[in-house]
Order: sequence, then structure tokens, then C-alpha cells
Amino acid sequence: MLNVSEIIQTIKQLIEVRVQLVKDEVNEQISTVMARVFLLIVMGTVSVMVLFFASFSFAFYLSDLMRSPFKGFMYVALIYVLLLVLLYFLKDSRTLIKGFQEVIKAFVFKAKKRIDNEE
Repeated sequence: MLNVSEIIQTIKQLIEVRVQLVKDEVNEQISTVMARVFLLIVMGTVSVMVLFFASFSFAFYLSDLMRSPFKGFMYVALIYVLLLVLLYFLKDSRTLIKGFQEVIKAFVFKAKKRIDNEE
């Protein structure tokens, strides 16, 4: 006959192993999401820098065409104001919000499933 204390000890060990497996899986998922968020931040920073320098280049180009530095920078600022107004009117668009949500979900959370399917 099996000893009851051995059975209890075996069950405790099985539970501890299962808990450790769940902890490892959660840690892996968190680290994957954190790495992707960091990558998004870096990509955002680089994109802002590219936009900044492209804006200056475009402003100088327009200034050269119009022979007035004031007008070149003013037109670039006007483009940004128009973009801001457009985004203001589109801020409540469900289609736009769903599109951004899908892109973020696809980039941050879908990679784990793709990695699991490859194994």
C-alpha cells in the first residue's frame, strides 16, 4: 500500500513544478512585450528625428525656391497646422482608432504566437 505522505509530497512537487513553469512562461511573455515596446520607442524616436530633419530640409528648399526664408518655414508650419487640424477632426474616428489598435496588437502581441507556431 502506498504511503499517504508520499502521495501528498509527490502532489506538492507536481504543483511546485507547474507553478514554476507558469512563472517562467509569464516572465518570457513579459520580456518579449517589454523588448517590443522598447523597439517601438526607439523606432518612434528615430522617426521623429527623420521627420525633424526632413522638415528643415523641406523648409530650406521652399525658402530657396521663394527667395524668402520666412516663407519656406511658414509654409512648412502651415502644413503641420493643417495636419493637426485634420487629426483633430479624425480623433474620434472608430476606423482610425481600430487601425492603430490592430497595428499595435500585431506588432507587440502577435509575435509570440508566430514564434510558437515555428517550433
